[in-house]
Amino acid sequence: MNHSFKVDGQHGEAQIVALRPSLCVRLGEQLYRVTGLHADGAQFEICLDGISYRGWRCTVGDVVHVRVNARTYLVHLDGRTLAAAGAAAENEVRASMPGVVVAVHCEPGQQVQAGDQLLTLESMKLQVTVVASHAARVQQVHVAADTVFERGALLVSLVHEEMQQR
Repeated sequence: MNHSFKVDGQHGEAQIVALRPSLCVRLGEQLYRVTGLHADGAQFEICLDGISYRGWRCTVGDVVHVRVNARTYLVHLDGRTLAAAGAAAENEVRASMPGVVVAVHCEPGQQVQAGDQLLTLESMKLQVTVVASHAARVQQVHVAADTVFERGALLVSLVHEEMQQR
């Protein structure tokens, strides 16, 4: 997935090369391995190729102000990149808290409508049924019944109907 941006007036493109076992991002000809990213509000710490950086960020519209090593960078995000990121997030069903999968109600290739059941999860003795937020096709189910997962885990990937027609 490619993302266009502009930092201090210079155009660039970042390509996500791999998500597992760790995030790998290509900026120009340089490949970076992200082994840790911790954020607490606006503050963050990121480890790139074994070097740790601390800083803060603030987003105003499509501009992200990033301060690292006593220097502030203005990162202008391409509107298409923002739309793609939003669409990707909309098509990822992630765990809001740790738990276990009780039942899987969908399978890859299945068409679902808003409100259709995808999974039943249990967390802290509470069972909840996760439903589709919009009409889509199930691209992949990343968990099976009795799978234990952490907060933020990717559970189901969907493909929005508009994306399928392209």
